[in-house]
Amino acid sequence: MRRLDPPQIGTPEAFRMCISTKISLPMWTLLNSYELRVVIAAGAYEQACRTSTLHLLQPASFAPLPSKKRDRDALVAMYERRMGPHHPGRPVYEEARNRRTKCPMCGVGAVRQVDHHMPKSIYPYLAAVPINLLPICSDCNFEKRDRAPTCYEEQTLHPYFDDIDDNRWLRARLITRSADGRAYQANHLDSPASWAIDFYVDPPASWNMQLAKRVRYHFETFKLAQLYEEQVADDLPGIELSIEEAFQVGGAPDVRAHLEGLARSRARRNKNSWMVALYEALAAHDWFCSGGFRQVAAG
Repeated sequence: MRRLDPPQIGTPEAFRMCISTKISLPMWTLLNSYELRVVIAAGAYEQACRTSTLHLLQPASFAPLPSKKRDRDALVAMYERRMGPHHPGRPVYEEARNRRTKCPMCGVGAVRQVDHHMPKSIYPYLAAVPINLLPICSDCNFEKRDRAPTCYEEQTLHPYFDDIDDNRWLRARLITRSADGRAYQANHLDSPASWAIDFYVDPPASWNMQLAKRVRYHFETFKLAQLYEEQVADDLPGIELSIEEAFQVGGAPDVRAHLEGLARSRARRNKNSWMVALYEALAAHDWFCSGGFRQVAAG
């Protein structure tokens, strides 16, 4: 996950912006009557984000009474319509979407959409709250769906409030398999029937068990292991020549040193990049460094 600075536009400003123009007087009156409740809800939501207690938020405190369906629909429409193109709330949407970054949830996809961290269908008061609007790629948005956490571990990481990248937690391993599908440690003379890169969460000892479970839940929700494996297929052909050149100069030790150098270089920007985990895993595998890289490059 990638940490991002929170939006500059606050909740009161965003709310007033959304109802400033192109709105009928009855609709303005209805929405204006909810401003204080939305601001209070935004404060409670921010506190829950900072304390990782989103699972304790009660939906009834973030929505009009069930009998007021029209009011609920109007609050949700503040995002769906009032932030649409050529509408006054559009700058709030654009601030969330137009981040110069990869998707903060996966670190791979291009930001194309905006996601409600807490679903607007369940928490209408948060529909137009800027800190509830996250830049996201279309794949991650699809995987997350309208999910709300029911326990601590089910809170996906929030890029405005959660920062876990001071520690290494993403790792990978190269797995070689025999013809019968059994995983085994191939040596430099072997030609295993298949190979795979396995990405996984390896929490540091300083984390408590709950945080480790939460990060694993995020990892599984957005299917990051599969996503990173797909990136490997695109990345390895691009470094094949440099690995071969290193091998010709100094054999396996030089291949290992080359891969470790690539990992250090990538880690300067993001120590939990899938590329850091990949290059470290390859450098640690004797079969790969001793010539197995040719079989890997061949597919």
